[in-house]
Amino acid sequence: MGTIWVPTLKNYQGPLYVRLAEAAEAAIKNGQLPADTKLPPQRQLADKVAVTVGTVTRAYALLEQRGYVYAKVGAGTFVKGTRYHSKPQQANFATCEQPLTNQIGIISDALSELAKEPHTISQLMQYHADPLPQHQLNFSQWLHRRQIPQTAEQIVFSHGAQQGIFAVLNGLMNAGDHLLCEENCYPGIKVAAQQLGLNIERVSLTQEGLNLAELERQIVRYKPKAVYLTPNNQNPTCIQYNLQQRQTIIALARQYDVVIIEDDVNYCLPKEWHTPMWCLDQASTDDEQQHKVVYLSSLSKLFCGGLRQGFLLCPLPLLAKIKQALYSQCWMVSPLNTELACRIISNKAYMGDRELQIAQRQQLCIAMGERLKLTQTWRGLNGWLKLALPLKSHHVVAALAAEGILIRDGDDFDNHHNHIRLSIGGTCDEIEFQKQLELIESTILKLSQSSYSFV
Repeated sequence: MGTIWVPTLKNYQGPLYVRLAEAAEAAIKNGQLPADTKLPPQRQLADKVAVTVGTVTRAYALLEQRGYVYAKVGAGTFVKGTRYHSKPQQANFATCEQPLTNQIGIISDALSELAKEPHTISQLMQYHADPLPQHQLNFSQWLHRRQIPQTAEQIVFSHGAQQGIFAVLNGLMNAGDHLLCEENCYPGIKVAAQQLGLNIERVSLTQEGLNLAELERQIVRYKPKAVYLTPNNQNPTCIQYNLQQRQTIIALARQYDVVIIEDDVNYCLPKEWHTPMWCLDQASTDDEQQHKVVYLSSLSKLFCGGLRQGFLLCPLPLLAKIKQALYSQCWMVSPLNTELACRIISNKAYMGDRELQIAQRQQLCIAMGERLKLTQTWRGLNGWLKLALPLKSHHVVAALAAEGILIRDGDDFDNHHNHIRLSIGGTCDEIEFQKQLELIESTILKLSQSSYSFV
């Protein structure tokens, strides 16, 4: 059955979509919206409450995330029975993802626009061994706006950056070759290397980036074909390489003929983001043979994980080998997916208010770490916190999991120095986020004061 429910938002606090969701939650709990009730159509409710359709969309998405409603394709949004939402929702501080703000509206608009263009759709439905020129041009223009110089022909698309990593390794290296990478680095690089029979050799990190003396020793010793780095926001430590580091690494790569795989997937706030090594490499010589940086990124941690739109920037001499390796895995990257990605990045509002939201969450987390007297580094969506002994990281991970909050142990990244990693994008509701953060703080404080820490 339907309903003519019209909420009053003045009794609630926070952004409009949160207030609307809170009003609906209260109406569900007090029986005003009983089980199986169909919520008003989004446009109808938006008109009655004097908000945008996007606000209602976000409110319904928040209610669904909290477990109060469910959506039926083509039918609408319905209230669940109480049995569905009696348990608290799990809070994910373990996965690095953007908070959900305007992404649903942006994707909906892009799909609606595309639906009105049958000629474009028919083109996208065909096989295309190479990327469509207009897609490369769209990404090239977007990258230029981000101060990343390149030509459209240097752009290669992939289904996420992980596939891009695998294609680069597969195209440039052979089984038995050595690959250098940061210690405590992203686990996906190890999975790809193992699958290809590559030998991984680690280089230790400092607060400025790699230990450069150790890097050169490892290059001389192992004669690697490539080194994998995350210089803008190292995962999980949040270290950012300084300019001298980047320049020195590029010089070493040229001296010893080593390809630098620069992974710039991990999100940074605009004030945190620095010029990629790709830009330094391109600017420091006109000799294509001397360009050593392959740049990798994606929209996964910039917009949403489910989009799976990765892209690479390749020096022209390496382009053919990398494209061949990519085609051997999937033959072609979906032009339908890339078309959607192009429409998203062409929308000037695709970031919405997320940058402000993330910055505010960072500050709340930093304040928490200061109250707990923890050594901490924050960048973008991630925080890297060192716990004080005798409290152990796995104690905190287990205790928070029992409370329904997931975080990452430093051990997951082969770091055994008592760290935890918090990722702050998994909750789209600021009120819930603050509640979860308070629970994280109280749990760490309680365990720090408990004899359990000494067992």
